[in-house]
Amino acid sequence: MRIWNVAAIVVGLAATPALAEVQTVNLNVSFADTPFTYDFGGGNTITFTALSDFFNPAGVSTGGSTQIASLGAPFFNPPRPTSYFLDRGGSIGPDTLAQFIGYTTPAAVPFSISRGLVGLRFDLGQGFQYGYADVAGNTLFGVRFDTTPGVGVALAPVPEPGTWALMIGGFAAVGVMERRRRRVVAY
Repeated sequence: MRIWNVAAIVVGLAATPALAEVQTVNLNVSFADTPFTYDFGGGNTITFTALSDFFNPAGVSTGGSTQIASLGAPFFNPPRPTSYFLDRGGSIGPDTLAQFIGYTTPAAVPFSISRGLVGLRFDLGQGFQYGYADVAGNTLFGVRFDTTPGVGVALAPVPEPGTWALMIGGFAAVGVMERRRRRVVAY
């Protein structure tokens, strides 16, 4: 009887549809000469264009229901795209403080000369799916988004090499101190 229960569970799990997952698309494409468009499906697109501005070389426009995380009033009027640092953590999702705006013409991504993440969302008919594009200068390194509507995508912090060196040095110092404490004290 027990084997039939186990078999039923295995068959039930195998027949269950796949749940959400985060899709990561590694691109590493230059849009310096010609605009590059990524299609999420259903007419939802994001297009990156090279602009002639030194500090803001990347421009972004959208198609379909795709929208970009933007800062508006009281900071900027009209709103403009914002970018997130790679090493700050957090997430892009329904609780993101930025407003999401669609741009029909290329809007400059501030300080896109350095590597940053451009938050985005799009709707394929079940609700908004959230993600981000990894951009630096006139290069799109990739796009990452969650396949479940209404679920945010984490911006994983990446430690810098100096942080690793400091951490390893700290562990070494703790090891040296522990080694010194092992001496027996005579009373």
